[in-house]
Amino acid sequence: MNWDMVGALGELVGALAVVLTLIYLGRQVRQASEEAQRNRFGNLNDEISRVADSWGSEDALSDIVFRGLQDPLSLTPHEAFRFNSSVFRMFKAWESVFQYASEGGVHQWGADGFHRAMTDLIGMPGMQKYWADRSHWFSAEFVAEVERILPTVSPTLAESYRRSEG
Repeated sequence: MNWDMVGALGELVGALAVVLTLIYLGRQVRQASEEAQRNRFGNLNDEISRVADSWGSEDALSDIVFRGLQDPLSLTPHEAFRFNSSVFRMFKAWESVFQYASEGGVHQWGADGFHRAMTDLIGMPGMQKYWADRSHWFSAEFVAEVERILPTVSPTLAESYRRSEG
């Protein structure tokens, strides 16, 4: 074996090492991206769960939200403030899920599930009033998405709650 062959063999081994390193780095980047998606969605899911839990577990807020979803004009100013603050958190979480999903930053299955839940909620009169009054607080892309789905929603959730009262 001469020195030219040894040099060529060294270059081949070096090239193989570079390729293997790039493959390894690509896998690491992909795993880090997937972990970031899980963390983002987990954090948003935690926020959504905290809001939903407060709606169902805090008696005073539960009453305010229940009445506010059906007839927001029936709320006192103090109750309207609590209702709107709570609904704002839910809309901000929805906007975050929407933006991250648009950028590929969360798994689509999670974004789709939350989107379906919010589509049901936005059919309720209180959510529609909130949106009409405060949609300007949100990004143009999110406003366009909500405005696109508003004509397709119906107050079936509100109707089912009214039926369950009596």
